[in-house]
Amino acid sequence: MVESRQFFLIMKVAKYITVFVFCAAGAAQAYQPTFADLAVFWAKGFFGSYVNPEASMERCVEFLNQQGVCFSFFDLMDGSGIEREDFARVFGQSNLLCCGEAEILNGSIKKPVEAETWVDYCLLNDIDFEPAWDRIVQLTAEGSLPEVREYFKK
Repeated sequence: MVESRQFFLIMKVAKYITVFVFCAAGAAQAYQPTFADLAVFWAKGFFGSYVNPEASMERCVEFLNQQGVCFSFFDLMDGSGIEREDFARVFGQSNLLCCGEAEILNGSIKKPVEAETWVDYCLLNDIDFEPAWDRIVQLTAEGSLPEVREYFKK
């Protein structure tokens, strides 16, 4: 049987380990890319042949919205982080646009009916968006992209 003093020592060490693990996990997830980051990243990356490398965040969003890869004003101003589903939507809409299969409804490229979600669409069409996801996470590890910081500084 463990003595009471040893038990409390073990519990104290376990508490510190738990706190350390949660802090380390929180530090790794300190910043999550936003819709504004995604718009700049995507417009200048995927559509880099059409968007000036010096384009502002506003210009990147305007270009994408004109193509049917839509970003709402609310999402851009909200500043909350994007999820993989958001990223898959942008990737999927861009794929449909480039393949000439985009069906635009109310200014936005529609998700094909055979896929329940945009992640499903990417999986069904062998679209691996993970490397691009990893890249945007890496680029924004220290915070928003410069174009986004500049916009919100105004």
